[in-house]
Amino acid sequence: MSKKINVNCPYCEAPNEHPTPVDYAPRYLTCGECGKRFIMEPTASGYDVYRDGEAPCCSDPNCKAIEMGAGND
Repeated sequence: MSKKINVNCPYCEAPNEHPTPVDYAPRYLTCGECGKRFIMEPTASGYDVYRDGEAPCCSDPNCKAIEMGAGND
């Protein structure tokens, strides 16, 4: 059984229970209370949360994927 963590939504501050990440990759989550999508990035000391569109590129899953693939032409 996987452990769970509580991540507070950066929009409404509601706690959201999610499986404990197995790596440090940022991921999108959807708040169970307000329904808005946000980003959760695991860190060595816990996790950071960002509103969708407000995270630095290295913390945004879509932006990170684009940046990592941009040099493969």
